[in-house]
Formats: sequence, C-alpha cells, structure tokens
Amino acid sequence: MRASSETYAKVAKRCSSYNPTRTGAKNIIDSKEEVSCVNCEHFNHDKYCNLDLYDKIVSSYNI
Repeated sequence: MRASSETYAKVAKRCSSYNPTRTGAKNIIDSKEEVSCVNCEHFNHDKYCNLDLYDKIVSSYNI
C-alpha cells in the first residue's frame, strides 16, 4: 500500500470525485463498505488515482 488505510479514508471523504466501485447487486443500505480510495473506481491496481487527485488532497488538507 502506498498509504495507510486511515489516510485513504481521509482522502476519499474529502474527494469530490470519489465514486465507489460496485461489485454485484449490493444494496447501499446493507453495504458496510468503508469510504476509501481503494474502493473508488478512479483508483487503479498500481495504487494511484487515475484523476491525479490523491496528492493534491493530501497536501491541501495536510493529511
């Protein structure tokens, strides 16, 4: 991992482009999945944001 789980969660909560991936037919009410970069459709398999927002958010919010 490039960052801690806590950092990924903090960044995702502040990201205006956060869009969680959906696998299967999950009901949003039943879903307990945490908000995190690793759950975002813009986060690639190399642990980077395809929109290049991660570093900007980290530096803007001093995360």
